[in-house]
Amino acid sequence: MGCCQRLSRCYILVTNTLFAIFGAALIAFGVLGAQHRIESSILIPVNILKMINILGIMICFTAVIGILGGFFPERQAIHILYTVVVLITLIYQIVVAVIVYDQAAHTQSWLHHAWAEATQEYRYYAQEKFSCCGFSHPRDHPVATATCQPDDIVNSAPACFHPMTYFVKHNLKIMYIVLFAALSIQILALCNAITMLCARFSGSADDDNDESGLVTQSGRKGRWQPSSSGKPTAAPPPNESIPLETLPYAPQQRKNSKTQQYIMIDSAISGKDAEDDTPPPSYHRQY
Repeated sequence: MGCCQRLSRCYILVTNTLFAIFGAALIAFGVLGAQHRIESSILIPVNILKMINILGIMICFTAVIGILGGFFPERQAIHILYTVVVLITLIYQIVVAVIVYDQAAHTQSWLHHAWAEATQEYRYYAQEKFSCCGFSHPRDHPVATATCQPDDIVNSAPACFHPMTYFVKHNLKIMYIVLFAALSIQILALCNAITMLCARFSGSADDDNDESGLVTQSGRKGRWQPSSSGKPTAAPPPNESIPLETLPYAPQQRKNSKTQQYIMIDSAISGKDAEDDTPPPSYHRQY
């Protein structure tokens, strides 16, 4: 059992370390993307980057609890908290993945409104990146650049609708695929939580069995049976033979008891016959 507990602890520590690395990567992506330090991150919706950042924090927090549970397997409160946090993180990750999938499926509709409400920096970056002008046409909220002349439609670049829609949709597709694939990590964390709880309860059960002394050779509890010494012992499992000396009425004991009874009867009869053969004492009258 000790070897299994050590392997279980190593498994929990390794998986939660990988879990923490994944959470840290999500935090880095969310923070750097929100600060526009990643190329083309300005074109990704800010709310999605914030949700990914929150998800990374939750995953790191869950990993820390799991690592503590690996070092302190006897703390049941840590295991319960770990299980609850894993379930909450799993649900939140599913919600984020579904939102990103919905954004990718309806990119054209929300991107048109986002372009109209976007800042000058956003439009300028998009027009420079895709060499375009305006969104639906050159006069659709353009920003004057070297390739975009709103007053000269003939010499202006084409609209940004098609290249920008394809780019944003492609990046969102990669994001929701990663989020859905990362659900396997959440399921692995949930397996860790179940492993920690099972190890905790099995360890408690083994301690109770060792204290009670009612565990048989096959690991199952037996019933109390009297022994020849008068002390109760555990009955063996059905597939094991029962020693005759542990039975209350063994055949050998019955035979010895009957033999002792016969000896006592013979002794009593022999003693009575000896008394009958002894002549009565003679009485002589003395004058």
